[in-house]
Amino acid sequence: MDAPDSIITAVERHPKTASRYLIFIDGQYVLTVHEDVLIKHRLLKGERAEPDKLRLVLEDEEQQRAWSDALKQVGRRPRSEKEIRQYLKRKQYLPPLIDRIVLRLKEQNFLNDADFAAQWTEQRIYSQKKGRRLIKQELQLKGVALATIQQTLNQVPVDEEQRLAFELAVKKWKLTSGGALDKKRKTAAFLIRRGYSAQIVSNAVRKAAETFREEADASDESDMWDWPEA
Repeated sequence: MDAPDSIITAVERHPKTASRYLIFIDGQYVLTVHEDVLIKHRLLKGERAEPDKLRLVLEDEEQQRAWSDALKQVGRRPRSEKEIRQYLKRKQYLPPLIDRIVLRLKEQNFLNDADFAAQWTEQRIYSQKKGRRLIKQELQLKGVALATIQQTLNQVPVDEEQRLAFELAVKKWKLTSGGALDKKRKTAAFLIRRGYSAQIVSNAVRKAAETFREEADASDESDMWDWPEA
């Protein structure tokens, strides 16, 4: 004689999370599911709970959790595709599921490396006053394609980057001790570390020296600086 089918004997709302439900089968708690999974699989009191059905429920519940985890990440700040993939991998989701989540994020425009690169660049350029060389390195580490990075950086006006580098040069110059030659070297090294190109560094340092001309003697003022690309 075949064993009787298991039956869902109770469905209770989660006490702390309104969108989740506790499922009881044959009087015993078995699992917690999101309301979307509950509705999709008709997990109602009195319904049969066949093993194949429960397997599909568990698969959909894992996908729902992965989707929820991914949404929380992109909701906190823009993310690159590589960042999301690494995060979901750390959460121990399997590659096929990660692929599905990433595709869904792209389809719903939650994940777009071109938009991510543009926002990242704007924040680094204007808020942190970093040069495009350093920004390029950061975006490469984030997994953004080189062509996308170059296209994004090409949108940054060179004169704007030069203006921001000069502002930094003036601040650094004021805080640097020593003569004009020391100030030039230390200011240039500082700007190079910030990721500015050799040409922009040279122009910014020269302009800063001219601004504080009274601190520089004639020999320092005539000194030409050719800073190699780092």
